[in-house]
Amino acid sequence: MNLLHDIDWVLPWRSPGLTQAAFAVSWLGYATFIMFFMAVGYWVWNKEMFFRVMLLVTFSAVCNAFFKDLLQSPRPPLALRLDDLVGESYGMPSGHAQMAVTIWFWLAYEIRRRWAWLLASTVVVGVCLSRIYLGAHDPADVLGGMMLGAATLFLFAQIKDRQWFWQTRTIWSLMFVLLVTAATLAGWPNLAKPPNYVLMLAGWIVGGILGLRYENLALGFSAPTNWWRQIIAALVGILAFILLQKALKITGAALNPPAQAWEASKGLIISLFIAIAVPWLLARLRLVPSRRP
Repeated sequence: MNLLHDIDWVLPWRSPGLTQAAFAVSWLGYATFIMFFMAVGYWVWNKEMFFRVMLLVTFSAVCNAFFKDLLQSPRPPLALRLDDLVGESYGMPSGHAQMAVTIWFWLAYEIRRRWAWLLASTVVVGVCLSRIYLGAHDPADVLGGMMLGAATLFLFAQIKDRQWFWQTRTIWSLMFVLLVTAATLAGWPNLAKPPNYVLMLAGWIVGGILGLRYENLALGFSAPTNWWRQIIAALVGILAFILLQKALKITGAALNPPAQAWEASKGLIISLFIAIAVPWLLARLRLVPSRRP
């Protein structure tokens, strides 16, 4: 039996309790959790750190989709899957494994504390095992995702503190993002249609760059200084974010705009909301310190 491509050995381990636990851990790798986690971290922990996480998540998501369409490796048989959210997408590399390595090990790298590395390692192992247990991926998919995530971290750690010409001015940063997006779409493998969220992520990065730089100039907010303000600020931000998502859904249904243009617009709106609107609201409510409350 090839353990890298066969998950029959997992079946005897399945039980109702373990299945519920696997779904709970696996949720940490889905877009909904990642989006809210990054937003809350931006508002109540460290905005610069979580801006870097946003860059990593964006790059990782596009790379994952690119390699899935390039390799076109099938997932385990449908009869063995417990997770029905993966649709018809390919298996290699595992997006959950890649994102887990990228997000949690990067945060541990930034925090540089033993507890952070232990927490990150626990989450990464749990997410990776949950994907195999649920039949969404075989071990080869998971290992591929982990290696791609590790390569992304290594590369980002080497370049994050360098001042490339496209980092020195906002206009150059925006032009670089647009150029990379255009090249990515033009070079998508196997003549496949790139997923619409590639454009959403491009809009997300553009909004993040503009939002962070404008907010630093106009507001200069920082994370709350005590735990109860952090909790209230997080709850206020989450509620506002949920309302925004509902408003975007209603607007999209009412206007029925072209899909690609709407995805890019949504990414731009969401990132500006995270970087400008919610910090302004939290400052007005005096939940976060700022230069201009």
